[in-house]
Amino acid sequence: MSTTYQRLTKVLAALGATADEVADTLLAGGWTGLREDGLACPVSKYVVSVLPDIEVAATSFQRIKVISTRGETVDASLPDGAAEFVTAFDTGSYDELAATLTRADGEAIDEIER
Repeated sequence: MSTTYQRLTKVLAALGATADEVADTLLAGGWTGLREDGLACPVSKYVVSVLPDIEVAATSFQRIKVISTRGETVDASLPDGAAEFVTAFDTGSYDELAATLTRADGEAIDEIER
């Protein structure tokens, strides 16, 4: 088991045991993100922020994959609380953690082509 994996699972567990606890932790730290975007999910942004050697983090409903500055790729299961949060966030809960994309003139972008 790699050190990166151990640190990743530790910081994920620190988010909280329930979706609400995870949301509270993310809100307190100012980590917001985009719905249905694994690279811009608040959980992904939190991981990149608290683990400085992680360049990229991408979440799905049950898993997270990170890439370190050394090129190491680590894949891990999300703890229950984080997995529940990601599902709830992507389906419309926790509006206070949803970032809004804006155009150069400050108007909100309602639809994003991916």
